[in-house]
Amino acid sequence: MDANTIYAVVDIETTGTNVAEGNRMIQFGCVLVQNGKIINHFNTDVNPQTSIPQSIQALTGITEAQVKRAPLFDDVAGTIYSLLSDTVFVAHNVNFDFPFVNAELERVGYPKLDIQAIDTVTLSQILLPTVPSYRLHDLTSYLSIEHDHPHTANDDALVTGELLIVLFKRMLELPIVTLQQMVAEDADLPQATSEVFKWGLEEVRKNPRSLPDYLYVSHGIALRKTPVLTATDDREYTYPRTKKNKLKRFPKHFEWRADQAKMMNLVYRQYTDTETANQPLIVEAPTGTGKTLGYALPMAYLAQKFDKQVVIATDTVLLQNQLVNQTMPLLEKMLPFETHAEVVKGNAHYLDLSRFKVSLSQADHSKQTQLIKLRLLVWLTQTATGDLDELHFKNEPPYLDSVYHHGMADLTDTDPFYEDDFLRRLYKRLKYTRFIIVNHAFLIRHADLLGDDFHQPYLVVDEAQHLADYALKTQRQKFDFQVSLATIRRLMELLDPENEYGLTAATEGLTLNDDLNTFYRWLIEFSRQLHALSDYLINHFKPQFGGKFTKPYKEIVITEADWVGFLKQREGLFEQLDILVGKFQDELAKITDSFYQQSNRWLKSDEELFMRFSHAVNALTDAWQTLSAIRQAPQHEEAGTGSYLYWLTISNDLTHIMVASNLMTVEGFLSQQIYSHFQAPMFTGATLFSSNRSQYLYDQLDLDRSAVKMRRLKSDFNFETQAKMYISNDAPDIKEEDQYNQYVSQTLIKTLSKVNRPTLVLFNSLAAIEAVYGKLTSAIHPKERLILAQGISGSKEKLIKRFMDEDNAVLLGAASFWEGIDLPQDKLQLLIIARLPFDSPDQLETKVQYERMKAKGKNPFYNLSLPKATLRLRQGIGRLIRTRQDYGAVIVLDSRLVTRHYGQTILKTLPTSLPTMTGTVPQLLSDMTKFFKNHKSIGHGS
Repeated sequence: MDANTIYAVVDIETTGTNVAEGNRMIQFGCVLVQNGKIINHFNTDVNPQTSIPQSIQALTGITEAQVKRAPLFDDVAGTIYSLLSDTVFVAHNVNFDFPFVNAELERVGYPKLDIQAIDTVTLSQILLPTVPSYRLHDLTSYLSIEHDHPHTANDDALVTGELLIVLFKRMLELPIVTLQQMVAEDADLPQATSEVFKWGLEEVRKNPRSLPDYLYVSHGIALRKTPVLTATDDREYTYPRTKKNKLKRFPKHFEWRADQAKMMNLVYRQYTDTETANQPLIVEAPTGTGKTLGYALPMAYLAQKFDKQVVIATDTVLLQNQLVNQTMPLLEKMLPFETHAEVVKGNAHYLDLSRFKVSLSQADHSKQTQLIKLRLLVWLTQTATGDLDELHFKNEPPYLDSVYHHGMADLTDTDPFYEDDFLRRLYKRLKYTRFIIVNHAFLIRHADLLGDDFHQPYLVVDEAQHLADYALKTQRQKFDFQVSLATIRRLMELLDPENEYGLTAATEGLTLNDDLNTFYRWLIEFSRQLHALSDYLINHFKPQFGGKFTKPYKEIVITEADWVGFLKQREGLFEQLDILVGKFQDELAKITDSFYQQSNRWLKSDEELFMRFSHAVNALTDAWQTLSAIRQAPQHEEAGTGSYLYWLTISNDLTHIMVASNLMTVEGFLSQQIYSHFQAPMFTGATLFSSNRSQYLYDQLDLDRSAVKMRRLKSDFNFETQAKMYISNDAPDIKEEDQYNQYVSQTLIKTLSKVNRPTLVLFNSLAAIEAVYGKLTSAIHPKERLILAQGISGSKEKLIKRFMDEDNAVLLGAASFWEGIDLPQDKLQLLIIARLPFDSPDQLETKVQYERMKAKGKNPFYNLSLPKATLRLRQGIGRLIRTRQDYGAVIVLDSRLVTRHYGQTILKTLPTSLPTMTGTVPQLLSDMTKFFKNHKSIGHGS
């Protein structure tokens, strides 16, 4: 395999996946690539002499009439065999195309092709490691390769050939040290794909190039240099208050939005006026306002004026990336001074280079892990951040557990990659960064670090309606005795002097060996005491476990008084365990320094053993810190900085116990443990209030309503012409689950058959989606409408991508689909709400929350459930109209919106100009078809 090799790039279309089951080829396409150029091509339709499934016809556009006139495979087999002989077979998913072509050849009497084959999916995953999707159409779009007719063999073969040329070029640009590492991995890739990298290494050796300026090599790994930031401009600049001055700074063709300008001035005034600078600010800025720039621009001027930094906390990692990749580049064009933004995430988002280097020396039989290692080697020549999110891993692979970063506390200056460490470099850059972009969970966990290290910066909480939920989630702690005891057993096995393959044996005769033996003795004592603590806990609360278990485990809530009583009773035992954990931490630091100071003497297997030891000790001490947090929770409650729930989970044989705590209300917690580290915070979001009079948001944000400035901006969307809302008044009783699901299914089938528009259906649970999905797919042919369902059809990102690619798809979603997804213009025209989004009252935390509210004389429905459901409904409806060009209809199938008194409360929170119709489903559908006829459709018919 080399540049002179002829690569036969093949794509086939078939009636199914297996020749032995009677499936046949219906189209064959091939281009020949040599020396980086396409030199020839061949394509033909094939008569399969069998029917083509409707789904295949819909996907490929190949009809039975079209292939009826085509040659049989017998007639073209000789041409195909001659064409492919003495080439390297290439396909996008070679393990399908190559065996299928061979099976067809054998079926008509030809021998199997005895040639090498390589896979462009795998090559793309390795050489283009940051691409979100490796579907052929997505790759060609990413690389700007023209791809007019996806799922036709001739066009797919042509673009795969062009893709192969790009991939070879990318490979030959890799540093020789990277290619050496990749070949040394000897990865088990599809067919002969790994041979490509051997050829690449030979080519690079023949034509050596100097390392590009943007790369360097550290300990055998090629890395990308990161930009060094210096102190920022300290001059003062005049904020552009007027429209005229703003327009001077805005880029050409930038859309002027009056409410965005109002928001900018509001924020700037708030923090420059001495009377309001110490007052929290809440701004509800509806979709279309441009709220992100609405706060970012004035904050940039404030940070420059007062030499402060700005922490922006938003809901998700996805929104963090949008801020830094979309908003910040636009902001930089508008400012007369330089500004810089950094995204900061939790430790586990970053690669630990030392752990990764050790993992390269470990033989791994997992094909997935081998592939990831190759991807990481290439990615390290591209990334300046080490943020693993850049690789878009789906369902986080287990291998990442062995290579993610464990935090700055785990990094010592004896680490071989100390100078290169991604997290260390990030925190160095933060000193010179104006905008620090985090998510809510990071803010909750690290408010003290962000606030105190950066001298009380400004704080903007975007999507503020979620902050309380993240506070409750991040303060949920659970300690599992069995898990920690299992970790101790693994450590003891590693350090057992009798284990000839353990770490103690590897360090025999060294001072380090004495330290490890001491650690081993401490572990024996820690195990004994932890077993005793587990037994004491079970016996102490045994009377509360009740009678017969109906499940393998039982959860019981315990009072704060009972938990504090147990802590006092076993105070001495806890102190002894605390001392041992402290010794573990100190001794690990000492052993780590000693180990790395003698790094030249260790075998790769010794390094692997040490990493396993270090990882397990950290896991054990982290778990103990979790139990310490549960022990300290009553102190927070006593100090008024949070109210906690405590519970135990016990196995039916009374041997396995877990203890847990959870913050139940943010009252006192956010104000004292989060906001106190910053300037007076600003809160914003598109949907914050359940009503003008509601106390709900203030309670959720732990704010004194009288001390807060609040402003609700108006939406400039014309709902009267852009949208219409339909409410069913003939739904069955919501409590009759089966009957209600049947009603939803039947109504959806009727609606989707009448209204052929891209449709989002929002549910309360995955179980409800599952109950409806089967009925829909049975009634609606995939050729007519593609039905996609959360929890069934793939990840959220994949679902949205497929939905956007279709003209009239139907997407069934719950939870996160109620908000945070943008489907602008003609990508969403019909929104169906299957059920009002009330939380289930059966969850343990919800029950306790309700009880606590009742004890305070509050009605949990009107003070918690209703405002929460109202906000969620507003957010759901907000999916429909995202720009001034959008139009569409929303239908609510849950009749409680018009039959219950609280329904009017909910309706009052919706835009007053939104036209609304109530009626039976047939009446609503009749009017809806008229609504869509009155709107110009882009590529859709009713």
